[in-house]
Amino acid sequence: MKRLLLPLLAAFALPTAANAESYWLIIIPSSVGARQIVIEKIEMASMEQCHEEAKKWANSETMGWDSKGNYHCMKGK
Repeated sequence: MKRLLLPLLAAFALPTAANAESYWLIIIPSSVGARQIVIEKIEMASMEQCHEEAKKWANSETMGWDSKGNYHCMKGK
């Protein structure tokens, strides 16, 4: 039992490699007031998903804003 316990504890104690990359969809509506700046960020699973969701947002007819605004997909750490 002791022979199994030590490797098990070592496995939990050692850091594991994790995917530290993150992808963000940044949305900037262009119809807000002249003195207001509104920026919304949404974390995405991949850059491909970010571009897909950005296209959906840009082409949506139910956004509720007068004009489409801008978006940007970026990679974080």
